[in-house]
Amino acid sequence: MTKVEAVAQRVRRIRAIRRNAELEGARSTDATRADQLAYARGEIDVNALAERVRQRYNLA
Repeated sequence: MTKVEAVAQRVRRIRAIRRNAELEGARSTDATRADQLAYARGEIDVNALAERVRQRYNLA
């Protein structure tokens, strides 16, 4: 998979996550959206994204 394809795949994942949240009546915070964008760009991996969200909301 090329870098461009990997970014496109991560963007699709983030869009799906946001769409599902919106269908449930929720919306990501600006901070979470910034982290999602960092993930989509390949700056952080999915584990770092999850850890940032857990820390932000004090989840175990």
